[in-house]
Amino acid sequence: MKNILINKISGILVICMLCTSLSCTEDWSEMNINPNQPSAVPPSNVFGAGLTVVAGQLFGERIGIYYAGTWSGQTAAIGAGDYEFRVGINSDQWDNLFRAMAYFEDSRKTALEAGNTNLAAVSLIMKAFTAQQTSDMWGDIPYSQAFLLEQEGILNPVFDTHKEVYTQILSELAEANTLLNANVGTIGVGDFIYAGNVSKWKKFANSLRLRVAMRMSVVDPQAAAPVISQILGDPATYPVIEANIDNAYMNWPGIATNNIEPWRARLGVPTNKQDGYRTNYDMINLLVEMNDPRLPVYADKNQNGFYNGYKMGIGQTGFPLNTNANVSHIGNRFGYDDKGFSPFMNASQVWFIKAEAAERGLVSGGNAQEYYTKGITTAMQENSISQAGIDTYLMGTDVAWGSGTKSNLEKIRLQNWIGLYKQSVEAWAEVRRTDVPMLVNVSNDYASNHNRPPFRMSYPANEVAFNESFPDNVVQVDIFYGDQIWWDTREGVY
Repeated sequence: MKNILINKISGILVICMLCTSLSCTEDWSEMNINPNQPSAVPPSNVFGAGLTVVAGQLFGERIGIYYAGTWSGQTAAIGAGDYEFRVGINSDQWDNLFRAMAYFEDSRKTALEAGNTNLAAVSLIMKAFTAQQTSDMWGDIPYSQAFLLEQEGILNPVFDTHKEVYTQILSELAEANTLLNANVGTIGVGDFIYAGNVSKWKKFANSLRLRVAMRMSVVDPQAAAPVISQILGDPATYPVIEANIDNAYMNWPGIATNNIEPWRARLGVPTNKQDGYRTNYDMINLLVEMNDPRLPVYADKNQNGFYNGYKMGIGQTGFPLNTNANVSHIGNRFGYDDKGFSPFMNASQVWFIKAEAAERGLVSGGNAQEYYTKGITTAMQENSISQAGIDTYLMGTDVAWGSGTKSNLEKIRLQNWIGLYKQSVEAWAEVRRTDVPMLVNVSNDYASNHNRPPFRMSYPANEVAFNESFPDNVVQVDIFYGDQIWWDTREGVY
């Protein structure tokens, strides 16, 4: 871990040096050549820069806690508790995610030119990861032509449909798995997730491909089912993440202001919790009802000694339990650790995908109950819950397989959602895909016209105004509503 932290700092410093060097004009470039300072940034450092950009954006304040966090029913902002829209912030989110993808594409091409297939593969994995997250927020996005400015001079890349983006992502992840089979080259100092462990990157690539296929499995089962069957039917060729030690997490150094974990950077210190970003009623209420032992890990008791999340609805600012003293803060592990983590994907989600695939008959064979139990156990262990606590929880009426009023499929999906705490874009995607849990508490400003949290992010103003290829058939209503995302097949939602 010490080496990972040192490498992270080195990567950030190199990128800063690059930015400085690029400020020089062309006329001065030859005069100012420094033989002790390379003019080209190594592709591993570019890759590392992409990781820090995407982690800071997806798992930072605005998307991670405020927007997707709120819309997933897991976190909330007390006070107004609204779905505040700011033009500048919205544009920055879009720009940063595409900047990260540009970094990954650049490191991929440079690595391939050098014959380093391992670095090229992990760059492709992260580009695909970022594309999925971006398209799951906005829907149709520029992708196939988005990074061809230098090569083909494309200034106005076309918007690929969400389905087309998913098709390309699946292809890229399969290609990455093949490239990693060759095992040529080192990933280098920029690998802040697995520190150069190729076998773990393979697991991440196939797990991500499995997740993409499951996300589209209802709207396009003909395309999804073969992918799921291929991966789950051949674990030797397509290994996946099954243990927490293989989680795709980026741990932050925590040694300087700009190197501490993003949630902690916003929320403050654990000894004096004052920030307005807190937990959401929908998450806390479910954990309380289910006697979930993760509750004290996910949240703190409020100032009056009990757990309570901020509840959305008409007149929410006047709800007695929505006051500062009554809303629980985010737990230390997730929000108040300088050396905390940014979670790209974890093992428990893979087990729940396996469970859903078996329960829905998307694959032949497999034991849905076994996978479900393994998913819960893995999620609990990640949060340091004792085996006794896990065993007790598994016997609960709302948890035990085949008991209570919930179907087994609903239980699988609910446990997956609970295990995605801090993976806010993923949790938001899952509630839109499955309607589990059913989130009917909508912010005051939107509750009169809508019965679910937002469907999508609003396209940035600059993209609409300056990309001549921006589609003219986009329907956006009340900023965050309008057309449902391609794989969002829910009926009766608005």
